[in-house]
Amino acid sequence: MDFVTKVISKKGVAPSEREVARHFRISASTAHEHLEMLREKGYLQKEPGRARGIKITEPNNEKLVLVPLLGRIAAGKPIEAIEDKKMIAIPQSHLPFPKGNYFALQAVGDSMIDENINDGDVILVKQQTTADNGQKVVALLDNQETTLKTFYKERGHIRLQPANKNHEPIIVRSGRDFAIQGIVVDTIRGEKGIAVQLPEHGETGKYKKLPLNKIICGDAVSIMQGIPENSIDLTVTSPPYDELRNYNGYIFDFEGMARGLFRVTKKGGVVVWVVGDKIKNGNRTLTSFRQALFFQNIGFNVHDVMIYQKRNTPFMRTNAYTNCFEFMFVFSKGKPKTFNPLRVKTARQGHEMLTHNKGPDGVNKKILGELKPEKTMTNIWEFAVGLHGTTSDKIAFKHTAVFPERLAENHILSWTKAGDIVFDPMCGSGTTCKMAAINKRHYIGCDISKEYVELSGERLKHHNL
Repeated sequence: MDFVTKVISKKGVAPSEREVARHFRISASTAHEHLEMLREKGYLQKEPGRARGIKITEPNNEKLVLVPLLGRIAAGKPIEAIEDKKMIAIPQSHLPFPKGNYFALQAVGDSMIDENINDGDVILVKQQTTADNGQKVVALLDNQETTLKTFYKERGHIRLQPANKNHEPIIVRSGRDFAIQGIVVDTIRGEKGIAVQLPEHGETGKYKKLPLNKIICGDAVSIMQGIPENSIDLTVTSPPYDELRNYNGYIFDFEGMARGLFRVTKKGGVVVWVVGDKIKNGNRTLTSFRQALFFQNIGFNVHDVMIYQKRNTPFMRTNAYTNCFEFMFVFSKGKPKTFNPLRVKTARQGHEMLTHNKGPDGVNKKILGELKPEKTMTNIWEFAVGLHGTTSDKIAFKHTAVFPERLAENHILSWTKAGDIVFDPMCGSGTTCKMAAINKRHYIGCDISKEYVELSGERLKHHNL
């Protein structure tokens, strides 16, 4: 490109393919390929009917790809990523691996200036959990702090090296929580060339009316910004907790998600948060409890802590009892406005002598009473998992983690009435949306993965929902 520009500036006409080949000592066919590539990318334009009819143009027609901008990241000492998450559009040529998942972060500080990453630059990151020595990585420390450094695995420790002599490296020794979130593949100066995604729901960013009975492809934190306050009756969802599975959902912004859910949930509405913990080196992370406390701190009531027990769990531990459950935290915005208790048959029914008013002497006093034919369920729900347990929809298992249909249905029946709005911001295979539709509730689904949005759509279409 520089050569073509120089020749046009000096001679007033573009070089021929033979002149390009001669200058770079390549074949004429190779020169032709390079010139064609520049035309395809929009840097050059050929004028038909003219010898050497090439003119320079601005590359304004390159395909743009949407990538989530997750906030800011320290290029000095570690800080938590900020939650101002949005989608940005960048040229496809910035993505070196077409099939990878990407996210962007804005650098803060000067610790990487010798790598030409300055304060305010946007870095493009390919999501992955491994890196080679010398690669620039986004790393998560102590499960809460994110930093940008050059990665080196050394004897007995990991060194996160800054690119500024005024900053000390971070040494990560065995036992400290450490995870690679991605490798840096490009730097975009001060967001130049980046276009912010405009909401499809209008220039104001607010939905003129709620997108009922639709599944939206996009980042849920951004999507919720367009949903009016106090508009959702119930959310039933399960986050990609503790990186136990590789989702097509990029990086999980938990705090942004929780705050968004509080804003859009109606007064008296409920959020059901199905979550578990990773066990690492025999130590349970307790991420679920930290998340529950955060929901409580931002204004939700912890209305109940329920258990989802898996009847046929396959995961055995060698030095502990088999883990067979996940939590179902029930958060409410004030007192739940709806509660339809599900009931089960009692083991015994009819009239019999029942213990009554037992005193401090410990003597059982009995009185004739009636055992009802039904009683309210406990807060421990047991479900079989796998095909015909979780669901009979084989297509659903294209997703890596599907929770049981009855789990979603039971919560929908418990906390809503017909015509209410049920939301799943990470809808995955579409279980919540399916069960809402079957039970005459409106649904709104959202997932950042196009693949999972299509999967949910196929599943609902299969059931004519």
